[in-house]
Amino acid sequence: MPRDSGPTRRRIVEAAEILFARHGLDVPLQDITRAAGQRNAGAIHYHFGGREGLLRAIVEQHVPVVYARRQALLAAAREQPERLSGFARAIVLPITELLNGSPADRAYLQISVELLRDTTSPVTPLLGGEDVQDVVDAVAAARPDLPATALQARTFLVTQMVGMLCAARAARHDRPPRPDGIAPTGLLGPEAFDDHLTAIVAGALAGD
Repeated sequence: MPRDSGPTRRRIVEAAEILFARHGLDVPLQDITRAAGQRNAGAIHYHFGGREGLLRAIVEQHVPVVYARRQALLAAAREQPERLSGFARAIVLPITELLNGSPADRAYLQISVELLRDTTSPVTPLLGGEDVQDVVDAVAAARPDLPATALQARTFLVTQMVGMLCAARAARHDRPPRPDGIAPTGLLGPEAFDDHLTAIVAGALAGD
């Protein structure tokens, strides 16, 4: 009976998330293999086919969660009187919830931003964009007075901005407090950070 490779794959993915987030996407594969406790130097190639396949496994683990959460928030926003604020929350909360989630979630935030910078990577398209387009369509239906091209550009820009801000905050999450007592993530606590980001995104969607 063949041995279940699931635990080995999980250990490699967990080690890769930490090291990709900490050292960048070019971290040596042997470092990941070692951190995962694998003696076989070819373990990553055996289980994932290489760096690209490993990154793909990480992305495919997180993207469906973000997508489902955004769809749920969009559905709720369509039933609210203040729909623009609800649409803004649909952009912000799936990302900030990763920030406030597990170490793997925070690592994924940093990895996804690195992938977005690498437009040549075949893994980057897996990050999607269909869910953000769903936000564009929802706002356009609620506010037909807004220019369609500008709305699309603003929505994708603020989504990238939210991702980059959250990734930067994730990178500082586990650092000790500063000498002045301020948290390493800054003056804003998680709830205030969410509220301010949502207000900024809502203003952008409205064209304010």
